[in-house]
Amino acid sequence: MTLVRRWLLLVPVCLLSVVTGCATQVPGAPIPAAGFHNEPTPPRSTMTPQARIPIPRTIAGIDPCNLLTPADLALVGGPVGPPHPDNPIAGSCAHLLGSGPENTAAAGFYEPFEKAANRQPRGVQVDVEGHSAWLYCELVSGYQTCTAATAIHQDHSMLTMLSMQGASAADTSDQLFQLTRAALGKLPAV
Repeated sequence: MTLVRRWLLLVPVCLLSVVTGCATQVPGAPIPAAGFHNEPTPPRSTMTPQARIPIPRTIAGIDPCNLLTPADLALVGGPVGPPHPDNPIAGSCAHLLGSGPENTAAAGFYEPFEKAANRQPRGVQVDVEGHSAWLYCELVSGYQTCTAATAIHQDHSMLTMLSMQGASAADTSDQLFQLTRAALGKLPAV
């Protein structure tokens, strides 16, 4: 998680520009969000959770920077500056928030639900609009960071993340749930 903090220090705070923001590259290499690492962590049990996907969703033609709009982000302080594609991981888009220095929300696409769950053995399975979601929260250097990998298709999940300074896991996960619902609603059915 120290890497997430370092990444957040590199992101400039500018005015929001949806049109040009998604085309702007952020310096540095993308780093994993809370608990999303390059190598899977051994699961806490041999049971892999089964994904419920009541409405399979497509990601074709969907820009991750459009999954969370300024109206969606108003709940957590609103966006500050342009969105940052491929941060904190490839296929996602991060937004700095006005609610505190380095507070960040992100959304994008990730591996299938089962792989995401195996990478985060301390997470828990929750339900978002009938879809299985793997929730993981971690407190690092005063920032509560929660991620959710929501099952939207057999081949991929939708990743959402919220990192808030001085917040509790309960508050951060509640706000993340609302952001996840908003992003999920933007994905068309297959």
